[in-house]
Amino acid sequence: MTQLRFGPPPERAFDIAATAEQVEFFRENGYLVVERITTDEELEWLTKIFEAVFDEPSAATFDPGAEPGYDGPSLLTQSMFPELRFPEVMQSAYHRNARRFASALLGLRSEQLTMWGHMIRKPPRKSLAAPWHQDEAYWEPELDYNAIGAWLPLHEVTVERGCMQFIPGSHKGDVHMHGHVGDPRGNLLVAEGVDEAKAVACPLSAGGATFHHPRTLHYTAPNVTDLPRLAYPIEYQVHPTQRTSPADRPWVYAFREASGSTGPTVYVADGKVVPVPV
Repeated sequence: MTQLRFGPPPERAFDIAATAEQVEFFRENGYLVVERITTDEELEWLTKIFEAVFDEPSAATFDPGAEPGYDGPSLLTQSMFPELRFPEVMQSAYHRNARRFASALLGLRSEQLTMWGHMIRKPPRKSLAAPWHQDEAYWEPELDYNAIGAWLPLHEVTVERGCMQFIPGSHKGDVHMHGHVGDPRGNLLVAEGVDEAKAVACPLSAGGATFHHPRTLHYTAPNVTDLPRLAYPIEYQVHPTQRTSPADRPWVYAFREASGSTGPTVYVADGKVVPVPV
């Protein structure tokens, strides 16, 4: 049995499920705000794991959008698949409740979904924005998915600290053309043709979370407060399948060329590395 370095999450039970009204709002707008999805005790526990994720060297941690040769302080740092190093996060109330919400919002059974996570840190006072983008723009062109994103800050979050902002209804359109911010190897995408006047900001109290459709345009502003911005997004998806023909994603191929990637061979599902279907 794998040893859990931070032990199991706090024992306080907290369970919540999506209402019919929430499901309807999500289907119409492409996003949803949930005022409380986990406990303050669990946020404290998750924060300790978050700090270990970034304090310990890992090939999974990088600075998206960093310019070549830049050697100043980090402006935005991301670490992929923390559940591979810290599987205890999959026992959290956040994960349990978010999977339940994702199941309802996607109209799928919970057992049909797998998860993978990443953690994002914005330093205080000066950081990069996460530009307007759609999650589907990051998907491998050869694979077909069905997915939904959950986003949990580990504290109260305001517009100034980098809360989520969404374009309501944008999930009903196509995938926008995207380009890269900075070095394509950093793979920080920005969508073209976004009407920012339609944006809805979603500040949250501690323990709150948002959900969004993979085509919903979303953005977080630079963190201009005196406190860091810590966010733990999880993607819930079905196992991908091969497409009959690749999707048109020139920015994905630009990233592959810049980074030396040859395309997908494995993916992460529920804390395990599994081969891509052929």
